[in-house]
Amino acid sequence: MSDLFYAMTMPGLETLAFSEIRAAIPETELVKFMRGIALFRTTTSAENLLDLRTTEDVFANLAHIKGLRRGQDALRVLHSATLNADLAGAIASWRRAHHGARPQTWRVVSQMSGTYDFRRVDAGQAVIDALRKTMPRGIRQVEDDADLEIWLWLGGGDVLIGLRLSDATMRHRPYKRDHIPASLRPTVAASMGWLSLPTAEDIVLDPLCGAGTILTERGLLAPYQQLLGGDLQEQAIKIARRNARSADVDATLKNWDARALPLEASSVTRIITNLPFGKQIGSREENEALYTALIQEFDRVMGPDGLMVSLTSEDRLWDRILQEHGWRTQKKVVFVVLGQPASIFVSGRA
Repeated sequence: MSDLFYAMTMPGLETLAFSEIRAAIPETELVKFMRGIALFRTTTSAENLLDLRTTEDVFANLAHIKGLRRGQDALRVLHSATLNADLAGAIASWRRAHHGARPQTWRVVSQMSGTYDFRRVDAGQAVIDALRKTMPRGIRQVEDDADLEIWLWLGGGDVLIGLRLSDATMRHRPYKRDHIPASLRPTVAASMGWLSLPTAEDIVLDPLCGAGTILTERGLLAPYQQLLGGDLQEQAIKIARRNARSADVDATLKNWDARALPLEASSVTRIITNLPFGKQIGSREENEALYTALIQEFDRVMGPDGLMVSLTSEDRLWDRILQEHGWRTQKKVVFVVLGQPASIFVSGRA
C-alpha cells in the first residue's frame, strides 16, 4: 500500500527535488506541486526518504485540504481534518525513520502565507486541540525540542498537515562545521550537482569554491573522476578542506584567482559554481567585468561537450554575457535564496 508524503524545498526547487525522488524511487507518484513543496505517493519505507539531498525536510502527510476558505469556519475544518487523520500510521513511519525510537514529546509548528480571517496562532491552536484528543498517551506536549513535530502549512488555498520525519541534519549537513559569508545552502549545492547530469567520468571544477559546499555535495551525490576547486581567499580554502574531509570527500583545493586558472585548456567536463551576487561579496558594478573575465576562462578550461551549472542573482547580466561568448543555456531554474530571486543556469557551448 502506498502512503502520502511531502518534501519541502527551497521555493522554486520543488520540481527538481521531485526528479531526485523519482530517480531514487521510480514507483513514486506525484500528487501535486505547491510553492516549495512536492506532495507524492510511494510504497517505500519512510527511512529511505531521508537520504534525499535536494530536499530540506520530509513529512508523512496527515491531511491535505484543497481550497480552504478564509473565514472562521476554516478553523473547524482544520480541527476536523486533524481529528480524522491517520496519526498512528504517521507515528509508525516516524519510528521507522528513527530506528524504532519511541517518541516522548510533541509540538505543533504553524506556517501561513496569504490573508485569512484568522491568525496563524489560531490555526495552530485548532490543530493542537485535535491532537490533544488523538495523540497516544505517554507522549506529552512541549513548547520546544519535541520528538514529534506536526507542521501546519497554509498557502494559496492549500493546507498540509504533516508529521516531520527529518531533523535539522537533513538541511544543515553534519559535515559543514565551518562557514563563510555567502556560503551556499547544501540543498541548493546538491540541486546544482543534480542539474549537472553527473557521471562517473566527471572532472568537476568549482573555480569560486568558498566553503566547498558545491564540491562536497557533488562528491556525495554520485561517483566522479576528480573534484577541483579554488578560491581567492586562503581562509576559504582551509574551511573547504575541513568540510570535505569531514564528509570523506576527496577534493583538490587550491588558492587561486578564478580569472587566471592554473589548469590546462579543455581539462574539465563540468563547471559548477556560485557566482558573486554583488551583495555580501563584491558589488554589482564590479560584476560585469568579473563575469566577462570568468566566462573567458571557463571557455578555455571546459572540454568538448562539457556542461556548466552556475548560480547568480544577476540574471540578465549573466544571460547576456553567456550569449555574447557563445554559450547556450539549456535550462534555467528560478528560485528564492535568502529572500531574493536567483537563477541556476545550465549551459553548454553552442
